Amino acid sequence: TLSYFDYVQGDYYLDNLDLGIKYSKPGRVINLHAFKRRYAGAYNHYNYGIGTISPIHYTFLGDYIFRRNNENLSISVGNFNSDYGLLDSSNTSFLDSRITSSSLKYDNQYDSLLFKLDYNIFFQRLNGLHSSSIFEGVIYLTRTKINGSMMMLSSNKYNYGLSYNLNKRSLGHDAVKNFNWNIFYLFIQNKKSKYSLGLNTFRDGHDLIFSGRSNFQLGLISSKINYERSHKPYHIVYADSLNFEQNDCIWIENSLQMKRFNIGFDFAFQNFERDIDHMGLPTKGNNLWISLYLSPVFQNDLELSIRYNRSMSNEYINDGIGDRMKIQLGNNFNLFSNAMSVHYLFSVDGYMKRTTEYALTPVERYPLKQVDSTPLQDLWVPSFTIKSFIKNVEITYELNHVKNIINDYLGKENSEQIIFNNFYPSVVRLASLSITWNFLN
Repeated sequence: TLSYFDYVQGDYYLDNLDLGIKYSKPGRVINLHAFKRRYAGAYNHYNYGIGTISPIHYTFLGDYIFRRNNENLSISVGNFNSDYGLLDSSNTSFLDSRITSSSLKYDNQYDSLLFKLDYNIFFQRLNGLHSSSIFEGVIYLTRTKINGSMMMLSSNKYNYGLSYNLNKRSLGHDAVKNFNWNIFYLFIQNKKSKYSLGLNTFRDGHDLIFSGRSNFQLGLISSKINYERSHKPYHIVYADSLNFEQNDCIWIENSLQMKRFNIGFDFAFQNFERDIDHMGLPTKGNNLWISLYLSPVFQNDLELSIRYNRSMSNEYINDGIGDRMKIQLGNNFNLFSNAMSVHYLFSVDGYMKRTTEYALTPVERYPLKQVDSTPLQDLWVPSFTIKSFIKNVEITYELNHVKNIINDYLGKENSEQIIFNNFYPSVVRLASLSITWNFLN
């Protein structure tokens, strides 16, 4: 039996408790997990009640795993609850979300055939009040997906198979909307590659879908190539009927490992098309993403890494950040005759070429085009983390946005606004102390 607890306290009444236990016997495993989070926010905006600040998140998870010969069975159930205030023109804005999710997975190998069944259901009761909300009062969201597949295990390099899944989404408010569609595809795969071709079918027709991935090794260079065409349904909140958005994507990952350097280069291109012109959102667009990574290898435990990302969008819904940079510097050392090991990490996150073109609404979670799309100033956010390990106990002290913490300590005003979504207030600072304790039997 393995168990643990993780307890965190920090600024603005941050108070997290995470508990878990794992019980295992030959062929059987049971996992139980519970999580509670209390947080008022820098402006007390999450606490819309009166009196003691109450938890804003609760989570309970459990899963059961059974293995016997060529059979595997997994059953999972989770409950996720959120209840907190929102910063808005009205002081009564809030979000109350209650989610129950469950899944069942079963696979069985019979001779050279492998059968898989995957059943997932998601139910959400959502109640919220905000100036951006489409609905007033309680809405109910249900999502169901049933997937079955059969694969023929071959003695040669490739395995062949087929897959079929049924999808259903529904929204209940004054009336009920139901969206149903099915996906069927054939696939071929081995240890390094997988390719599929199929149809996305619905009442009024069908669409072609395909995907592929391959891994290559050329000397010291490792590469992964992925491509996909998919058809995803529009957000059920604002779609009156079942319509699909076509997405075409190709992404390539490359890494070069040498004695003194690790270098990475990633590339991704995404293109989408859809018919609905909802609230000024684009009907077609594309995005090019380029990522560069560099990490020198030192003789001691010193760690240094630099990552730079660039996003170039053309009528594409995004978070408005054109360039990103992340610099990390860390090291390990031991204390008290090696009884305690310590790891520290200093990082700086840079956000450049920013605009406020789109924002995600806080209740229904759909993108909304902003009226004023003005350029924003560049942001550089430094953070510091130090961890100590003594046997099965881990103690962590984190400082997020060190600049604002230093200004608060010196009594200076923090003039820098860290806003990534106009529906939420500026991120300020967060210092926290946590302890994680693992137990055996």
